[in-house]
Amino acid sequence: MRPISRRSFLKATAATATAAAILPKALQMDFKVFAQEAQNNEVEKIPSLCNGCSSYCGVWAYVKNGRLWKIEGNKTHMKSQGHLCARAHGIAQNVYNPGRVTQPMKRVGDSNNFEPITWEQAFQEIGSKMKDIVEEHGGDKVVWACHGGKESYASQFLDIIGSPNYITHYATCFTAKTNIWSNMVGGMYNPDFDNAKMMLFVGRNYAGGIIPAAMKRITEAKEKGAKIVVVDPRFCELATIADEWLPIRPGTDLAFYLGIAHTLISEDLYDKDFVENYVYGFEEFWAHNKDFSAEKAAEICDIPAEKIREIARELAENAPQAFLDPGYHGLAAHYQNSNETAALNIIINSLLGNFWKEGGLFPAASTSFGKLESGYYGPVAQKGNRADGAGIAGEYPLVEPSRGIPQRIPDMIEKGRARVIFFYSYNPLRSAPEPEYQKKIKNADLVVSIPLDWNETTYHTAHYVLPECHYLERSEYPKVINGNIYWPAAQVAARFKALEASNSTMALLDIMKGLTTAYGIENLYPYTIEEEMEAALGPIGLTPEQLKEEGCIELRPSVLPKDEGLSFGTFTEKIEFSIGAWRKEGYLGVPTWVPPLVEPKEKNEFRLIHGKQPWHSHIMTTNNPYLMAITKEKNGTFMWMNSARAEELGIEDGDWVTVTSEITSKKVQVHVTEGLYPECVWLPSTYGTFSEKLEEGFEQGVNYNDFIPARIDKKTGHVMGQECIVTITKGGK
Repeated sequence: MRPISRRSFLKATAATATAAAILPKALQMDFKVFAQEAQNNEVEKIPSLCNGCSSYCGVWAYVKNGRLWKIEGNKTHMKSQGHLCARAHGIAQNVYNPGRVTQPMKRVGDSNNFEPITWEQAFQEIGSKMKDIVEEHGGDKVVWACHGGKESYASQFLDIIGSPNYITHYATCFTAKTNIWSNMVGGMYNPDFDNAKMMLFVGRNYAGGIIPAAMKRITEAKEKGAKIVVVDPRFCELATIADEWLPIRPGTDLAFYLGIAHTLISEDLYDKDFVENYVYGFEEFWAHNKDFSAEKAAEICDIPAEKIREIARELAENAPQAFLDPGYHGLAAHYQNSNETAALNIIINSLLGNFWKEGGLFPAASTSFGKLESGYYGPVAQKGNRADGAGIAGEYPLVEPSRGIPQRIPDMIEKGRARVIFFYSYNPLRSAPEPEYQKKIKNADLVVSIPLDWNETTYHTAHYVLPECHYLERSEYPKVINGNIYWPAAQVAARFKALEASNSTMALLDIMKGLTTAYGIENLYPYTIEEEMEAALGPIGLTPEQLKEEGCIELRPSVLPKDEGLSFGTFTEKIEFSIGAWRKEGYLGVPTWVPPLVEPKEKNEFRLIHGKQPWHSHIMTTNNPYLMAITKEKNGTFMWMNSARAEELGIEDGDWVTVTSEITSKKVQVHVTEGLYPECVWLPSTYGTFSEKLEEGFEQGVNYNDFIPARIDKKTGHVMGQECIVTITKGGK
């Protein structure tokens, strides 16, 4: 029996009075029978990849009567191993979230009013306007800004029109880390939890920025005797299972690292063979840092010198089965010295000689997919300069062009460098600094948002809204699952369509086909997702049918421990303590002490820091009623403040305070705790929703981005997101 839709049901009930009198008894609907048959219908099990964060954990979607019943983790997937976090369950339920955009929309007038339009009208109007702008001003005035890490199909189009402006959100996340590791090592390396005897986590909270399998493996390593040390201004979730938690002064992790490196070298504890064979620039580094002792570090970071030396000695004692975790968002976009901090992370691990060693660090296993050829054989425009200056001499030559500088898009528009902006799965008005400044994005000639819901960027700046369907409503190009945590074999997984779109939304491939065809480019994507998937998997001997059956397939192990013959992807094929690109631009090649940009000084001044909560994904999930229920239960919108500082200011737990920075003033409630370094206050990175159409999260709490100006770090382009001093006064609700 086919399930009846709500619309059909309402039509049927409207005619009940006449239908009952006319229809024979045998044809009248028996709802008890209908309900029983619906209950007895089979449950389908379809594989997909969670969209809650960039881990893309493998999920099984269980579908009954055309509706989502539940999701479970895929046991094969290296990042979930059968487990899912609260965010994964919330993101899945967003398929039924009332905050979704349900059809193409067009802004009406200057206010935040929109009218529904057809897909055909949307494509034709956007294509025509974009064509006129490109013909008059050039293709390099088109910007594609996205979250990153997702197939966007945009590069093919940008290549044809001559635009180099593919920009990701990474400058607000981990761009310092990836930039520095690329320069010094040739790519990222990941920790081996299973065989480690000592793990040092600084600014890295796997239980908050969740990779479910990572926490499982960390706790199992602890049960086998591994020592865990967490260094963080806040008693974070990972600290709850640590052997030691060391509260550090925010912005001074670099000093702590320099103290550890100094101890390892001055006490002759480092791996000399590894340094001699696989390191370039050791002598230069030591020449510039030989006076930065543990005592000097202690004065700056407020961790005792003897404790710094103790940690260094324990790392050396357990090396190479010991590591300093490479980190992720925690220190990689936060401070004026984030670049140098990332460099010291590499240097400490190199001094331990733990690269390619059990319990140390390994590169990610990978594989290559096949691709279908474009069906377009027309003219291709020469690319102009990037609108953000990334990789451009005289502007930001050290910033990776593949990442870009998203926080200054309004400046690009004001200077006439950007006229057409596409936002795909990206919301800079809430995830980038200084939202009032970001609102100037609406001044571009054409702004198109491709979102799931009515996020702030869509609501306040978009001229057109082209809604993408929920991740469970589409199939997608396969992904190589790797990175962040060591796993010897690459895995392959993909999203397969589990649900029919319940409204007029589209998968991105179909959106791009419509846009480019309306622009005048025929056959740029002359394939279906099924054909693309088949071409991708063919060279590695897999079929879409196999992948759909298993959900996630592991390939042969390709990254295993080795003791010799190491080669790194740098000019010297060694780990380079001295960065050539820095020297070329007139900087010192090796990292040395750089202080934070700003410091709190007055009695009511604090450094504002932030981080994730285990049940939210930054700003993606605040309109989810289930996850917001957890927030309410845990007072999750509260700002943390050290108990001694709170007492000085007469502030008690639950009090309202006014928080003021150089650009704004906001009100929030306070959680008073001993689990926070006294000089700072901490905000979760989740709240402060200001799109009226997201009713669950609207005006719940505040966001750290409200308070920080949209700066640009010269070396890697990051936002320096914790270089913010706020004053706090009691009251103001």
